[in-house]
Amino acid sequence: MSSAVLRILERFIVIIFFMVAGILVGLNVFVTRGHHSISSEYPMYFKLITIIISLLFIAGLFTLRQHIVRLLEKIPVTFWVAGFLGFSVILQLVVVKLFAVRPSWDFGALINGARLYLDSGEVSAYFSIYPNNIFLFCLLVVIGKVLTPSVIIYLLFNIFIITISQYLIFSIARKVAGQSIAMVTLAVSVLFFPYIFFAPVVYTDTISLVFLLLPLNMLLDKDGEFKSGLPNILGAAVIFAFGMLLKGSLIIFIIAFAITLFFYMKGWKKAYVLLPFVVLIIVKTIFNSALYQLEILDERQLQQTSFPVSHWLVMAQNGERFGKYSGDDVEWTKQLLANNPRDQVSEIHYQELRDRVEEKGLYGNLAFNLEKLKHTWTDGTYYSLNKIKRNPVEPENITSLLDYKSGDLLQGYARVQHLILIIGLLFAASLLKEKRSFVMFCMLAIVGYFLFFLLWETRSRYLVSVTPLIILLSCMGYFKIRIRRFIG
Repeated sequence: MSSAVLRILERFIVIIFFMVAGILVGLNVFVTRGHHSISSEYPMYFKLITIIISLLFIAGLFTLRQHIVRLLEKIPVTFWVAGFLGFSVILQLVVVKLFAVRPSWDFGALINGARLYLDSGEVSAYFSIYPNNIFLFCLLVVIGKVLTPSVIIYLLFNIFIITISQYLIFSIARKVAGQSIAMVTLAVSVLFFPYIFFAPVVYTDTISLVFLLLPLNMLLDKDGEFKSGLPNILGAAVIFAFGMLLKGSLIIFIIAFAITLFFYMKGWKKAYVLLPFVVLIIVKTIFNSALYQLEILDERQLQQTSFPVSHWLVMAQNGERFGKYSGDDVEWTKQLLANNPRDQVSEIHYQELRDRVEEKGLYGNLAFNLEKLKHTWTDGTYYSLNKIKRNPVEPENITSLLDYKSGDLLQGYARVQHLILIIGLLFAASLLKEKRSFVMFCMLAIVGYFLFFLLWETRSRYLVSVTPLIILLSCMGYFKIRIRRFIG
């Protein structure tokens, strides 16, 4: 394929990215769903006040950014990194102490399932329905075997993953944007709302972070461009593949990785575009075979009880739930699997999917997807408060946190931070000239998440996996864009 065609395709992707970024900015200016996630109402002028604060902060950032960079150049980087990571660990431990929850929903199924397996060798029936969580289950079993299968140990593991991810964000930023901006991204990631308030919840949302950041850090050379060596690409592909085993939506990173290789590898190395998919098939095949050989899962049982992909697609079109989890759809799928072959269940799902789409009509589908985007992308808490509000160990602490005054301040912090980061995506245009492969990967991944969760069952917490890229692009945009050139 000629370089001219590749440039056209590259520009097309960039245009799509900025269309997506513009939609997200527009939605977040006019809509906020943080209060909605905990079934509360935001006060009058909440949206206006948070927008004004966000714009003032951005204006101040542009005014002072050179001073900030010069100040950061004088601070020893080791002191900065150690200080912020230490603060992050302390902050997460405090949140875990004050807002610990009794394991429930999928979080509870995983913790209790790991304990059951270690105690008796029995695998919970949960995994025959939701085998998509089996990889995290295996990780928890190994940790429980090596240490002890206590909630405290698993929470410390979660804190470790979040903190390592924050360091990896810093490491990646140092390669692609320089040390000063890397120090800024570290501070932002340590103070990032979901990385603080998801500490008491051990689940794929936070564990998935490392399966994005490790391969990215491995791929980038000291100048912030993708390495072309086969060992690096294969190593990154393997980690991305395990990430997809952990959380299915991480297939987006594999696709973004493959497209980026196609754009920026030279000559015959463009064939590397196939490697991420070949590696994924190999890793998935070996992992599944091991599960069956070790009798952790029963392949025949899975055919009878595990939910097919069509379940999540049809649930994503539930008009009453706007694509969120639907208990009615879950029970319906269970009944279908109990009375019909798996292939026939998928056929019934796809017919229902067509019916749901057709019933809405053109305007109805537009309105439906707009609402879906709102509750997915305009929640600055990323659904974390909802999760720590469930089954709290000390209910009075969460009540005090979410009461009228402190709750609104907390929501305000989450919304302002979210607004600033989303608006920062609009300033990523100039970055393509410097770090094309990395920026293209980020753009593809963000666009991929935008489109994927229009088709799939969704929650705002599902976006946690892609937030490192939003942080990196946004911070680079604010500190690297040349304002006069950007304006015209």
